[in-house]
Amino acid sequence: MNMATVPCSKSSSYARAPRPSFIEKATTLVARVALWPVHVIEARRTLAQLGALSDYELRDVGLTRQDLADLTARPLDEDPTPHLNRARLSRIRKA
Repeated sequence: MNMATVPCSKSSSYARAPRPSFIEKATTLVARVALWPVHVIEARRTLAQLGALSDYELRDVGLTRQDLADLTARPLDEDPTPHLNRARLSRIRKA
């Protein structure tokens, strides 16, 4: 059978997912804007808790004061965990 003559089923697994409607996009945007201060507070609280640790405690979890200083250049609402984990893993690989 020639590929040009193969019928195409409408329930193909390659079908595109429906695009979000304007209402769904607007709702998502409003939720992100409303939750932004919460994300900022959580990220800054995490940074403050890490800043309160001694150099010994930071070294124990594989971090340095410079890792914390580097976080101040990141966006306010960004979760610091992935950045700190990358810093820790790169230090482990070098050792």
